[in-house]
Amino acid sequence: MKKTNHYYLPGFGPLSAIFILSLLLLIASAGFTYWSINQAKERDQIRIANLKTIQSAINQYYNQYGEFPKGDKDIGNWDLGYQNSDDHRFIYPLVEKGFLPPNFPADPISKYDPTHGIDYAFHYQVYADDGQFCPRGQGEFYVLGIRDLESSTSSPAEEGGFSCKNRNWQDEFDYVVGAFAHPAKNKQ
Repeated sequence: MKKTNHYYLPGFGPLSAIFILSLLLLIASAGFTYWSINQAKERDQIRIANLKTIQSAINQYYNQYGEFPKGDKDIGNWDLGYQNSDDHRFIYPLVEKGFLPPNFPADPISKYDPTHGIDYAFHYQVYADDGQFCPRGQGEFYVLGIRDLESSTSSPAEEGGFSCKNRNWQDEFDYVVGAFAHPAKNKQ
């Protein structure tokens, strides 16, 4: 009977295979994390671009009708828009008068779940010129914002923001804009 010698390549055993597999899994998980963060940033960019489109439509509506469009009062006096994929009533006069298309895809995932602290919905409210938050004489004003953005690394606050003497909506929203009916008077 002939004896056979089994030779193994030096340095490549079961431990090496486990090490290589662990390294590959680590690289894959880092890649997935990077991809997920980029996807969230892209969705936030879409949200902000769509909010700016809505803002432009509100301003066009004001220029044509001399008042800001009224929204539904879903929670308090806030009109919450695009809470889910079936919600197409956000600032409905904009759609009704042709300033926005009927199925405007404002939010990429349209998710509103206050029980879990998720609020990617758009918020809109028109305030009277009553001096409660802003000095009188600037006319009614609106606030349009997104409470939560997905990516914490982006800094959209540099672009957006709306505040008055007695209230800063930037403290309540990750991204917010607004406008006064008569901004030239007593500009804050």
